[in-house]
Amino acid sequence: MSISNQSCKPPTYLASTDFLETGCHIGSVFMLTSSIYTLFLMAKKSPDTMKSSVPYMINLHVATMICDLTWAVIVLPMFFMPVIAAHASGILTWVTRERNVILWPPFAVLGGMAACLITLFEHRHQAIVTRSWFVMKRKWTRRIIYPLFYAISINFGLVELLTIPEDQAHAKQKAFKQHPCLPPIFFDDTSAVIQRDASLFNPHMYTCCFILSVLVCFYCLHVLWHLLPRNNPSMSSGTRKMLRNFFISMCVQVTIPIVVLLLPNLYWNISISFDYYSQELNNISIILFTLHGTSSSIAVIFIYKPYRVYTKKLIFYKILKLPEPRPVTIVASVSDRSGGRTAPA
Repeated sequence: MSISNQSCKPPTYLASTDFLETGCHIGSVFMLTSSIYTLFLMAKKSPDTMKSSVPYMINLHVATMICDLTWAVIVLPMFFMPVIAAHASGILTWVTRERNVILWPPFAVLGGMAACLITLFEHRHQAIVTRSWFVMKRKWTRRIIYPLFYAISINFGLVELLTIPEDQAHAKQKAFKQHPCLPPIFFDDTSAVIQRDASLFNPHMYTCCFILSVLVCFYCLHVLWHLLPRNNPSMSSGTRKMLRNFFISMCVQVTIPIVVLLLPNLYWNISISFDYYSQELNNISIILFTLHGTSSSIAVIFIYKPYRVYTKKLIFYKILKLPEPRPVTIVASVSDRSGGRTAPA
């Protein structure tokens, strides 16, 4: 079903590459600032109870930074949904115009970030679930599985790259006949049609997302199951509470940026399903997509108490120079029964 409006509107600033580049670059400044500060918190202000998970948290955070920089600065793709095509205007185009070299990094960084997310949950699963067939106990097993998993995840976009139409001129002309409101930049040499048939694009993405979701859900449910008192009676209540709170905080930490990522993906799926074209919404969705690193940093700062307390002190008492609250000293007295007088305690 098509609801595309064939009478094209005059081009607006929101539909231009200037708006897309400005929005992405401004977002990158906020992302770098907040992400570097968050890395400092992870490395220097993490309590001992978090030390074992800090390398995996840093690994995921760095991958998120690289993903944002790739999408917002290095490649900076401009989508033309529902046409499965993109225009690149990032700094990588200063070096090369090779189509596959430009298209591979956005897929690779998404796959790498997903792999870092899975390894974070697998680490917590391995630390909490001690007796299970699903725990990789041997180091050599992890040394084999991890590189293999990362290699597959980083290259998950090869399916799209290997099926790119060779005759780009014909593919663009065909897409333009279906959507005559596509901007002139669609025919630029740094623009490419990735799939002629949009219906072939979603199944691959759905399959990848489904596999990742199953892995994350399994680790979460298995960990929470083993944190129940009846399933792990030897664990003290204090340790159980600490592990549960940290694991829930970690789940919330990754959920917030995932929601930010899902919002533009929701629009892209609606656009493809209903054959709806709006360059303004395409540009806004890309800008929103590149903000997930900033949302991740904000989530980390506010969710974990040590980071939140340090940030509060830094802002209010170091930067704004507000007076720090002094501890209140309470003087108690007891009655002297012999003389009826009071003596300080």
